[in-house]
Amino acid sequence: MDAPARRLWWKAAGVAVLAFAAAAAFSAYLRPDMLAAFGDLLAFCATLLR
Repeated sequence: MDAPARRLWWKAAGVAVLAFAAAAAFSAYLRPDMLAAFGDLLAFCATLLR
């Protein structure tokens, strides 16, 4: 993989992490008990990616 493609991949990964963090913060603001459910969803997605 060349350098520009790798840099684009890292930027996309950073945006995705930022979007997940913003979604977690927003759900925690609306309903604090939803943060645990969001964590479970992320853990499920992580197991699917392995």
